[in-house]
Amino acid sequence: MLTPPADDDPVTTSRTAPAVRRAGVEDAAALTRLRSRMLAAMGVAGLDEPQWQVTCTQWFRERLSEPTLVVAFVVDGELEDGTVGPVACAVGDFHEHAPEPWNPSGRRGHLFNVSTEPDARRRGYGRACVVAVMQWFHDETEVTRVGLSATEHGRALYEQLGFAEPHGHELVWRLTR
Repeated sequence: MLTPPADDDPVTTSRTAPAVRRAGVEDAAALTRLRSRMLAAMGVAGLDEPQWQVTCTQWFRERLSEPTLVVAFVVDGELEDGTVGPVACAVGDFHEHAPEPWNPSGRRGHLFNVSTEPDARRRGYGRACVVAVMQWFHDETEVTRVGLSATEHGRALYEQLGFAEPHGHELVWRLTR
């Protein structure tokens, strides 16, 4: 079972818990929008290129249509244009690996696309979405490990929720195409 936030956590003691819902196919474009916000905060270039957004939205549509492949949780709120829609999200999926003694299924969870609109930050929305994804991994999957890539801004939150350095040190080889 997941550990609830500490009683002295200002996010949970000063407000009621945000309403989190599981995202559906209809939220694919919003997940892409929030992904763009996250990548912009990380200093990623090329975000104005429309093709990656089309491809990303299609990726979310395809995977969200099969609920065992990907899960996303969102918190709805007021958007810049005055409409209501997702203002925060977190997404989880799987990576298939060879089975290991501590992970007989070989499936490893991956938490990603944790993003909150700038005007909706510091309200616990991102945390609530992350906790919902973690609960899904715990209750509805057989994974024994969930990884993520943390920015310096998000690292403290993830450590508070139980994420820690892996036993080994992963190296990444990036191919330029």
